[in-house]
Amino acid sequence: RRARLLKRGIMCDEHLRPDKGRSISRLLTAERIEKLTDIGFIWVVTAPIMSWDSRFSDLMEYYDQNGRWPSHSVGSLGEWVHKQRGLYARNDKNYMRKKAPRLDEVGFEWTPRGNTRMKWDEGVDLLLEFGRMNGHFIVPNPRNSSSNRDGKEEDVEQVDIKSDAYRLYKWVESLHVMYRSFKLGRQSGSLTDERVTLLRKHGFMFRNGDADFVI
Repeated sequence: RRARLLKRGIMCDEHLRPDKGRSISRLLTAERIEKLTDIGFIWVVTAPIMSWDSRFSDLMEYYDQNGRWPSHSVGSLGEWVHKQRGLYARNDKNYMRKKAPRLDEVGFEWTPRGNTRMKWDEGVDLLLEFGRMNGHFIVPNPRNSSSNRDGKEEDVEQVDIKSDAYRLYKWVESLHVMYRSFKLGRQSGSLTDERVTLLRKHGFMFRNGDADFVI
């Protein structure tokens, strides 16, 4: 139908649909809009809603073909993966009970690699230095710190994501996320028994489980 319409000089690009608040092509007159509507022409095309199971199948197919998990930039599948990691990081109770175990079973990496590119030794050194200077290991998000200090939203965008402060924050957050898998005895990225013990001996406490830890 689209081909026939184009041959007749009728443009049917989605940007020209009549519900848009923009100018309509000269070829797409009110009369032609009415005729197209009368014959059942669909002005707005929406993507079908895919179930979680369908997305999971797409994820496994991608992994089988590429040997890695899709990044955030890999279209709608990447967006879906990003959402799963977000739900996991928030420890959503319903998600952790029903969905997360299925991803755990296939060895899904809950922490994107971009958040753990800091080498282990560098991360530990920066974390211990932060602890010596602040008396704790609760590393703040520089974005939030900048915004709260001046009360200006534009300050948030000025944070250097390559700075040690931001990289350390992301590295520490990745430790907390990986620790959830570590406690379950599952794949936990760069976190090992020795490294967990090392951090604990220096007084670092992992979220969700270390509040009552005693060395």
